[in-house]
Amino acid sequence: MKNRNVFRVIAIVAFCLSLLPIGLFAEEDDHYIQPDDYFVSREEYNDQTYINVYIAKEMTPASATKTKGEGEFLQVTDGKKYWTKNFYMTRLATDKDLKLGVKVIMFDMGTEDGYRAPESKEEARTGSWFMAKITDTSDLFKGIVTVSGGYKIQKSNIRVIVPKATVTPKGGK
Repeated sequence: MKNRNVFRVIAIVAFCLSLLPIGLFAEEDDHYIQPDDYFVSREEYNDQTYINVYIAKEMTPASATKTKGEGEFLQVTDGKKYWTKNFYMTRLATDKDLKLGVKVIMFDMGTEDGYRAPESKEEARTGSWFMAKITDTSDLFKGIVTVSGGYKIQKSNIRVIVPKATVTPKGGK
């Protein structure tokens, strides 16, 4: 009887522990981007061919009334803090996202087969990223899109921007 109760307790504890990674410990995606990562830039993307963007963590949420729409961010690569209104939460792109004119973010590692996705967490979090617009999808059947500047990007290396209206900053409402 005593052994049976011990077994039940162990089974219940094991079951509860198996649920923790799902609920409490958010994992990074295939690009090693974590759920609370933002891509930030000091400059706004307008008519440029591309702009550089950086992985960052939010320190102070943007507020229309308190911070003029700017958030304070800590760049992951160098630990520099700065305020910017140019911050983007992203997710991996799907085929439905890959349309002409869409702003996308890619890892900056060119190969003969087009710019590829990061192959390690260290590479993703210390390497360069950039933002550009999709300008050609005619090679999508090969798993390649072209962005402004004529850069060929592997489909597996593309992130799309999540609209700010669907993002709730830490502590924001």
